Amino acid sequence: MARFAGSGEGGRPTFEPFSSRVKSSGGFGAAAGMTDLAGVFQANRERAPRFDQMAATNITNRGKERSAATAAEARVAGAGIQALGAVRSAKIQADAAVEAAGKRAAAAGQGAMMSGIGSILGAGIGLLSDETTKSNVKRIDDALATLRALKPVTFHYTEEFSSSPERMHHGFIAQDFQKVVPDATYYDESTGKLCIDTGDLIGLLVRAIQQLESRVTRMEAQRALTGVIK
Repeated sequence: MARFAGSGEGGRPTFEPFSSRVKSSGGFGAAAGMTDLAGVFQANRERAPRFDQMAATNITNRGKERSAATAAEARVAGAGIQALGAVRSAKIQADAAVEAAGKRAAAAGQGAMMSGIGSILGAGIGLLSDETTKSNVKRIDDALATLRALKPVTFHYTEEFSSSPERMHHGFIAQDFQKVVPDATYYDESTGKLCIDTGDLIGLLVRAIQQLESRVTRMEAQRALTGVIK
């Protein structure tokens, strides 16, 4: 495309090429080019990722994850505390049951031991009193001396051997009793304890009463004789 440039030689008009491109140095073309560039930039900007929104979303997701993790840890810790409490409670109940069973067993053992002593007493006094069941029968000469050597005491049974340890008893210590009447003591293998056959005391007590009665009779006779003489 050409445009009129003026008159040349001989008065003929001259033409020079006309370019449709707009120079970027200014004018309408520059403005149009800037408009196209702004449009392209705006379009690219709209298509570009929104990093600010992505960062905000990432922060929000991390916060939710941390909150969920904290809640899960709290639930686990709570379950652990409840389980520990249940275990401790079960242990306390088991210990109490064992202790109660031990006391019941001790009480039953004490009852069995007392029942055994009762059986021995019954056998010594009643069933085995026939003359044909005995040998080396000898009269007790001085029961008072034997009784004076004994050491009667008061005592309480320990909780291990009694269902009522607060009750006070009257009796003897087997080790002391053995020193005076060794044949009236025996070792119980089932309990591992030294025991007393209190049935043997009956014969000593009866003989001691007889001795005292004889002494009282003699004293009364002497007093009566002294009164006659006066």
